[in-house]
Parts: sequence; structure tokens; C-alpha cells
Amino acid sequence: MKLSLGKTNRRQVCSMLKLIYRNPGINRKQLGEALCIDRAMVTHIYNYFVENNWVIEQESAMKRLPLVLNYNRIYVAGVEIQPEYQVVIISNMKGDIVFEQVFNEKITDIPQFVLQTLFPLLENSGYEISGIGLAVPGIIISDENKIYRSVPFGLKEEILLPKEVVLNGNPVPVFLDNDVRCFGWGRVAFNKEYEPFFVFIQHFLDDPENPEKFCRITGGSSFFLNSKPCTGSHGCGGELPGQFRINDYREMHVPEEKRNLMKADRESMEKFLRNMAMAVAYFSNTFDVGRAYIAGFENMDVDFLRAKIDEYVSEYRFYPEIQNLDVVFCKSDLRQTALGACGFALEELIVKPCDTESVDSLLFPKKEK
Repeated sequence: MKLSLGKTNRRQVCSMLKLIYRNPGINRKQLGEALCIDRAMVTHIYNYFVENNWVIEQESAMKRLPLVLNYNRIYVAGVEIQPEYQVVIISNMKGDIVFEQVFNEKITDIPQFVLQTLFPLLENSGYEISGIGLAVPGIIISDENKIYRSVPFGLKEEILLPKEVVLNGNPVPVFLDNDVRCFGWGRVAFNKEYEPFFVFIQHFLDDPENPEKFCRITGGSSFFLNSKPCTGSHGCGGELPGQFRINDYREMHVPEEKRNLMKADRESMEKFLRNMAMAVAYFSNTFDVGRAYIAGFENMDVDFLRAKIDEYVSEYRFYPEIQNLDVVFCKSDLRQTALGACGFALEELIVKPCDTESVDSLLFPKKEK
């Protein structure tokens, strides 16, 4: 079915897809009310979606029947790139993983990995990919696909990554964001969590030469508001210290050399956890957030961690009887950040075009002149 995608129709098509993607179970009547368009236009665009495989056709023509998105209409790739390991995932729009590969390689050159390993792998994956999300630790300027700084990679000069790659003859957009923010993007894209929340991630990486020691502890935090991470003016959003009892926060600080020895030093571990719990409590108190996700902590005593975090968060909450905070411990799973990068790519492809005055969608062709 041909559909003339003029400026008005183009926005209506993109907005309808966004609503169907973000609101599973929405029906045609609700779409018309949300977009303030008449039933005839809703039906016209609905038929376009059905004939172009975006929506699964219903047996009934009832306007109140929930629409069913064809989640396999497009596939996206998500990649977490760390110095010690790299995770590549391809998923559909629902977050179902259809392809995954883990590289346990130590890398220092991110562009080399992306160009020489990642892109050829995706080209030969057997899937037609519509977008690629990259999750990299550090200060990231997403609009420019720029890694400004990265402590884990030792980057002191900025790196630009390509915004597009040609796979099997087709141009594919490439999107870049911080690894912690990508974890949060997964909660938005696949769990449909649109209320404000925090993400705190800590990865304790074992030292292969000393089982009693960590070689590196990597982590960060991110605050999601209005379904987007707050990045600040310099791409550093989320990297804030405790804001109130600053002396307490400093007293709980554990230097890096001691953090790497925490596996056998319970006192340092407790100080580290108390430091993090202060940040969780202060963040959630300041921004009145009801949920905080804590992830990572591989090879750690999770029950001990949970008990300590709950204890400290309760201690440092200003109004615990009013502002309830749900602290969610996520299972250690190396796939979560890469899958979140898939969600980031989907949000960039489906949601972001609707947020601009000139709808610049990569999923629908522009009007032919």
C-alpha cells in the first residue's frame, strides 16, 4: 500500500508507531484520541502498518481491539565494549535475543574493534539490522558519537566513531552512549518504565593473576527522567557525589588500591557499600525517585550486599515514611548492558524522531519529489 508521506502524514505515521511501540495493547480508538486525528486517518495508517508488516492484522475490525506490534519487523544490535570483554547482541523490538557473542579479549583500541571485528560480525550474522547501539564506559557525547574521556580505557583524547555503516549493501545508523545509561535504556525500551529511576552499576573484575584481588572495579550511575537519561551539559550526568553529609561521604571513601583488595577486607567493603548507599539515598531523596536499580557485583556475596544496602539506605533517607524507595538488585548478567544498547537503538529509531519539529525518521521513506 502506498502512503504519501507529506509533512503531516509523516508525523502521524511516526507518532502512531511510537504509541504502539511504547503502549502494548493500545487500540485504534485510543490512538485517534491521543493524536487528535479522525478515524478515517487512523484506519488508513493502520492499514499501511498491516500491509508493511509493522502490525499483525486483527481478525475483527473493532476499533477497541488491542493492536499487536510485529516485534520481528526490525532487528537491532547492541554492543557493550569494555577493556576486558565485549558483548554483542541482536534483538527484536520486544527484547528477545536472537544472536549473541561474547569476546573475552583485552582491547585498547575501540575504533579498531568496531571496524575490524564488530561490523564484519554483524554483516555475517544472518540478520538484517536496522540500527546499532554501542555502550562504552566514559563521558559520551551521543549526538556526535564522541567518546570524550574514558578512565577504563585510559582515553585522554576524544575519539569519534562512525554514525553509519553499510552492512550487506544497506546503510545502518550507529548510536553511541555511556554503558550505565544503556543499561537504563533497556528498562525504558523493553520494560516500558517511564517513571523516574536511578541506575547504579558496579562490576568487580577478578585479577587473573591473584584470586584474592580485583584487577578493576568499574561502575557508574545514571538518573532517568521523562524516559531519558539526564546527561548534563558535558555528558557527565549521574556522576555526582553525596550532596548533603559530605564529610560522612568523604570518610567512607575507599581508595582504588584498597578497593581492589576488598575481596578479603570486609571492613573496606562495608565502607564502600556505605558510600554507595549514601549516594543512592541522597539521589532518590533529592529527585524524589521511587526506584533504584543496583546491578553488577559479580563474584560477590549478594545477600550480604542486599542487607547492607537496605540498612544504609534506610539510615540516610530523609523521609523514609513518606518517600518509599524500592531498591532492586539485578542479577549479574553480562547481557543486560548490551541488550540495553539494543533498546537505546530502538528508542533512537522509533521515539526520537517524534521529539523534533522536523520528523527525520530512518524507518519511513521521505516523500518522493
